[in-house]
Amino acid sequence: MKKLFNCICIGVFLMVSGCSSDSEDCEVGAVENPNQQGPIDGAIYKQSALDCRVPKLQVFQFNNFTSTEIKANQNTILYISERTFQHLDGTIIDGEITFSILEMYNPGEIIACQLSTNGINNNQTVEPLLSESIFYINAEHNGNPVLMNGEIQVFIPSDNESLDLSLFVSPSCNEIECSVLWEVVPQYSVFEEPYQDASGNIILGYRSIIGELGWYSFARYNPSTEERGVLYNKAHSPYSLANSNVFLKYDSNSIGVGMFSEYDSENEVFSEKFSQIPKNTVANVIFVSKPESEFLFDSSPVVTKDGKITITRNTQNGSERNLVDYINNL
Repeated sequence: MKKLFNCICIGVFLMVSGCSSDSEDCEVGAVENPNQQGPIDGAIYKQSALDCRVPKLQVFQFNNFTSTEIKANQNTILYISERTFQHLDGTIIDGEITFSILEMYNPGEIIACQLSTNGINNNQTVEPLLSESIFYINAEHNGNPVLMNGEIQVFIPSDNESLDLSLFVSPSCNEIECSVLWEVVPQYSVFEEPYQDASGNIILGYRSIIGELGWYSFARYNPSTEERGVLYNKAHSPYSLANSNVFLKYDSNSIGVGMFSEYDSENEVFSEKFSQIPKNTVANVIFVSKPESEFLFDSSPVVTKDGKITITRNTQNGSERNLVDYINNL
């Protein structure tokens, strides 16, 4: 951590005990941590990612020699042609395919499941993308992995019209348990086209073609022309990236969820280290951990600027459902 930041920390982290997590400005004084406790094993929080994701998988079955339309619970729709799947040796599967999909269309579930919209931008650094959807797909035959032999057309619902979206994947890690980092797929276009069912009902949204199993997002880079910078969050000991996360949720019609990726143990501060947060963005900084059976969480409203520091103090406990509702109601 740069010396300049250390100097800033000395001046900013020494604040009065009455300085709350949502304070914009604080007087100089000592920070008290009334909820401070002993060391926390991060295994429970890490396991909660899969505990959040796996139950949300929706499972469908169909014959590989039959064309299929799958409509998931949140209106993600997939058009699968016959003979789309093959064995690992390249032979076409003659039989049943077990197909699963995980949909993510709200920031509460994305954060509870330890996902984000962090993606690599045109400058080859990481920024929170503005996303219309996140989903994961997988397929098996008799419990065995399969490969795609063709492409699948995907429709995702969105009321946000006339957006210049791209298709993003997570090539560095593409399994359900992965910490996803999005990268654009330039060879596939996203186009706006509504879905109409047999009864004539119309759902607005976007379409694209996908060629592999795994994680996908229909998203765009942040178009803001504001100067960009870094954010920090101070959480009381013993919290760190080993047992918790800090997220930045944009106040936006599209989903923008950044995940802080660095922790300075000397100053006990989380940071979004890539300096890619546009100034004057209205957002919430959200702290999440799970030291025992319940989640521990807090949020701080913020209007972003370079070097802005928020403080996690007034944490509350709750179930995954409590956490999701809390975030979605911010």
